[in-house]
Amino acid sequence: MDQILSIEPGSVLWTIITFLAIVWLVGKFGWKPILSGLRAREDSIRNDLETAKSEREKAATLLKEYETSMAGAKKDAAEIIQRAQEAAMQIKDQGVAETKETTLKMIERAKSEIDRESEAAKGELKEYVAELTVRAASKLLNKTIDAKQHEQLIRDALKEDA
Repeated sequence: MDQILSIEPGSVLWTIITFLAIVWLVGKFGWKPILSGLRAREDSIRNDLETAKSEREKAATLLKEYETSMAGAKKDAAEIIQRAQEAAMQIKDQGVAETKETTLKMIERAKSEIDRESEAAKGELKEYVAELTVRAASKLLNKTIDAKQHEQLIRDALKEDA
């Protein structure tokens, strides 16, 4: 154990020479490949970071485009819904207007028909009254009136009423 802890000048010299030889060999043959490997690794990491940054920026751009697109789509959908509601209201209003118009036409036709029927009934009533009057007058006069005289009496009576 004492020999291990004792310093011998020959061992120290050979240790220094061996150390310098290993440093020279590593420097001559190993250091350049190690440094080039480290530089390659550094470049690879740098490229990966730049690629990640670029991809992150692309993703952010795509996200903004997507959000803009979605906002536009929502706006378009709202406009379509609004137009559909307006069209539905217009169709409803048009239907109501057509129904009113049809109803008014039917009422007008009914009034016109009632007026025609009323006029026809008045004419028939006048003829009937005239006929009754002629009969009554002929009974009073004990005389029969023919159709021509009858028409003439009716015309005269109508002229007097007008």
